[in-house]
Amino acid sequence: MNLSELVTAERIVVPLEAPGLPAAAWMLVERLRTTGAVTDPEKLRNRVAEARGEDIVALGDRAFLTHYRTDAVDALAVAIGIARDPIAREVRDAEPQHARIVLLILSPPRMAARYLQVLGAFARLFSTPEAVEQLLACGTADEIAALPLLRDAQIAPQLAVREIMTERPRTARPETLLRDAARDLVRAGIGGLPVVEADGRLIGMLSEREIMRHMLSSSAFLGGGAQRHTTAPELERRTVRDVMTRQVLCVSPDQPLSEVASLMANKDVDRVPVVREGRLVGFLTRGDIVRKLIGS
Repeated sequence: MNLSELVTAERIVVPLEAPGLPAAAWMLVERLRTTGAVTDPEKLRNRVAEARGEDIVALGDRAFLTHYRTDAVDALAVAIGIARDPIAREVRDAEPQHARIVLLILSPPRMAARYLQVLGAFARLFSTPEAVEQLLACGTADEIAALPLLRDAQIAPQLAVREIMTERPRTARPETLLRDAARDLVRAGIGGLPVVEADGRLIGMLSEREIMRHMLSSSAFLGGGAQRHTTAPELERRTVRDVMTRQVLCVSPDQPLSEVASLMANKDVDRVPVVREGRLVGFLTRGDIVRKLIGS
């Protein structure tokens, strides 16, 4: 399947005239509604109004990718708009972002696999300067729909977890002192460490959440600041095993990436260990998935 099968002339808005990105996205929503793609407009309106940060991907000054998973549609639908002048997106505590291309993808939750494949295909397309130049040079919807680059842009087959997971991730041993493991976590700039036995068997997770709970319950701070508290010897000897969580959501390296991404979103989990026969073989984070989607 290629992108020309999704980008039809009736769902292309040229020129896209809107004062900002929210208005531009609503124009594309309306175009999909008038072409019969939206089955529940009110539900869609409520979903878009949530304005989640992950609903928009900005690809430099080239394009905005707006995407929503919602029961307001029965099938995946795409609309695209090309503006004469750059459309602005206001960003809190940062300079506004600008782009002339705005893409809208609506997908029912059950089509998570196809949704990720299409989003990734458009992200790769808009990362190519030549493709962006051709889109911006078009003056009509028919010209855009007929572009060979859309026909040539293939939607990649379904990815598996093993294709983007981090192999041989940083880990912690259960007998390691909590203070040492916490320092390792902070210095590495990561949010969590799988806890494994000597044979590689996964037995738990140590994350910032468990460390903070321990600090709050015991007043045991990591040290180095003016507010350091004196801790009892038994707290100084606390190990990773004492604090780690044993209820760990694990995934298989052979699971479809789309399935795992949906699971992580529904469970509000940022990272998952990847295991085979109980032993750790990799680690997957939301950041890994996003970087794969945008092709960086």
